Amino acid sequence: MESAEKAIQHLTDLEEELSRLRVDVEEILTGSTQTAEQLRPRLEAVKSQIEKLGPPPAKDGPPEAPAIAAERARLTAMASQLDGAIKATELTWVRARQLIEKITVLRHSLFTKSLLERLPSPLLPGLWRDFTSETPAVGSRLSYLAQDWWQWANAKAMEISLLLAAAALLYVILRYVVRRVTDRRHRRSEPPLPSFFERAISVAWVAPLRALPAAAAGLLIYGGLDALDLLYPPWGRAAAAILKAILVFAGVSALIGSVLAPSEPQWRLVALADRPARQIGLLLQGIAAVYALDVALTQMSRAFFVPLALSVVQSFLASMAFAILLIGLLLTPFEPQGAEAGSAPVSRHAPRWLKLPLWIMALCIAGAALLGYVALARFAAQQLVLTGIVVVIVALGYLAIRAVTREPQQRAYPVGEMLESRFGIDAPRRRQLAWLTEFALTFALVICALPLLMLSWGFSGADIRDWFKSLVFGLEIGQFRISLARILFGIVLFIALLFATRLFQRWLREKALQQTRMDPGIANSVETVAGYIGTGLAGLLAISYAGFDITNLAIVAGALSVGIGFGLQSIVNNFVSGLILLIERPIKVGDWIVLGDQQGNVRRISVRATEIETFDKASLIIPNSELITGRVLNWTHRNSLIRIAIRIGVAYDADPDKVIEILLDCAKAHPQVLQSPPPSAVFENFGSSALEFCLRAHLGDTNVTLSTQSELRVAILKALRAADIEIPFNQLDVTLRDLDAVKRYLNRTIEQRPDGGAAQPPESAGNGKPLPGAGS
Repeated sequence: MESAEKAIQHLTDLEEELSRLRVDVEEILTGSTQTAEQLRPRLEAVKSQIEKLGPPPAKDGPPEAPAIAAERARLTAMASQLDGAIKATELTWVRARQLIEKITVLRHSLFTKSLLERLPSPLLPGLWRDFTSETPAVGSRLSYLAQDWWQWANAKAMEISLLLAAAALLYVILRYVVRRVTDRRHRRSEPPLPSFFERAISVAWVAPLRALPAAAAGLLIYGGLDALDLLYPPWGRAAAAILKAILVFAGVSALIGSVLAPSEPQWRLVALADRPARQIGLLLQGIAAVYALDVALTQMSRAFFVPLALSVVQSFLASMAFAILLIGLLLTPFEPQGAEAGSAPVSRHAPRWLKLPLWIMALCIAGAALLGYVALARFAAQQLVLTGIVVVIVALGYLAIRAVTREPQQRAYPVGEMLESRFGIDAPRRRQLAWLTEFALTFALVICALPLLMLSWGFSGADIRDWFKSLVFGLEIGQFRISLARILFGIVLFIALLFATRLFQRWLREKALQQTRMDPGIANSVETVAGYIGTGLAGLLAISYAGFDITNLAIVAGALSVGIGFGLQSIVNNFVSGLILLIERPIKVGDWIVLGDQQGNVRRISVRATEIETFDKASLIIPNSELITGRVLNWTHRNSLIRIAIRIGVAYDADPDKVIEILLDCAKAHPQVLQSPPPSAVFENFGSSALEFCLRAHLGDTNVTLSTQSELRVAILKALRAADIEIPFNQLDVTLRDLDAVKRYLNRTIEQRPDGGAAQPPESAGNGKPLPGAGS
């Protein structure tokens, strides 16, 4: 640690040396952590042994045995040494952590300083004078190095020739195989055209295949030259730069060709017409070539110690070429695929949300390069390329995720049919599962893309690793330590336990409780309580594993009690009432209950409210507290038996015994009427218009009450008609106080009739029958 702290004072301007020093300090940090973890169990073991010896004897008490005293002294000394060693390692860890932070600050300051450093502007003639004066010397040095390399290579000319021939042959064979494979795959051009999912999958495997020939040939040449010991400094660094440029250009070109597919519009992943697809593809390949060439030349300049003027000119030319190609790309109209011939032309500036920021970037790159900030211009150009590649890959991944996750929502697809047939997951559950899967995969895709973006924007691998390590495995905020990994695993644990609880409830509902022939209400209560217990255990275990102290929930409960006293009292009241309903079971699922003017069957008892389905198939939501504190009529509280009463009146001349016999026969003949207890018929009353009878019968199922009553009334009516027993109307006596006035009104009405009805006597009503009360 002391040597590292001294070394950092002499390396404030050397970024590479600072990176190596950070690696050494990280090893010290890891070693101190491991040492402390190894010593803590030993210290705990020694302390437990000292506790077993008990407290030391008092000064005025009897002394302990010499052997015990010696052992106590030995253990105390060992505990002191171990505790000192642990504290020393912890101090070393703190010093290493502080040194790493200091190195990080220095590296960031060096990066910012080099990025904002202003070099001689290309607009000034001095830069070009230095360029022309130093170019011959650089050429001479490169010529000397090339001649020296060729002397070594000339001795291995045969091997080099065979290596180049093998690389060329490998390139030709792979190119032929890839073309055959891709041509056979893309031969389909007739309807139905490939879907987006098929096109995305095609890009995923066609792009690597198209990049394979150039990458394989380049790797073969590099590996062969290295095996022949021809890549000694500085040629090894130059060869690595050239190989990197080949791999980058081959990969980006293959990706561009697969996505835009200029010659295969049916497999084009973006909705562009053929002409803009070709133009955009050529411009993007040009940008990739400029980027690859700039990377290779920069590495070679460092390898061959090229003067500053040449590096500035090279960076300036690369930045201006990149800006010009980018402007050409922005001036290309993005004409959509399938546009009609007579439609209005697409604007060069559309879409503005994409092209306007890129215009700003292109002008900034050109302006920075002209003003002498060539490092800033080159960095912006490279980051734009790298960020664009990452964004395109992430966008393709997200579109592929959407295509995969939204397929199972439809049963017509194989995945959807499998989920429904094997797991019994219906369409709404499939939509929920698809949404969760899409969210999880998108989150994982973003997490994987963040390190690539951070690397492209100047963060070192060590910085990214430390940041992710602190985020995933522990981030201290005040007195709390938050671990994203434990939180995510806690969420996964909760979902898994909740899913297991639902499976257990389903097993209870469909198998275990059905085989016991348990009452449906009791079965629903058992299932609901099992769900409450499983959900509670899942929540407690997930919270505990996520790193939250369950004992602190008492503080949260105390805070919630204040809220319960003010605003949450009704919610807690309904929750407790729901538990009482499940335990005491005054009502249960399937009961027929009456609440005021509403009645129906209980369908579900949840945490807060109870769902009642009325006979009109409407859902009535009743808070649980109303079912506990209010008056509820439950027709099926004890059992599902119900007694019905059908009242009927017959004429006074009917035989009462005959009527009772008919009523009993109709009840006994109906299949839904129970014979035990038997039906009964009684003569209830002498009514004003009829003799009143009542048929009482018991049914075994409340769901057939209305239909059974209707069928019994129909049967009774038919039986009474067959026995010539009349069901009379209500008898009413009408008293006319002024009969003469009525007769005069009728005479005037009859005289005014056009059919000559006036000749009829006033005692008739026009149909030959006397008027009521006539002659009286």
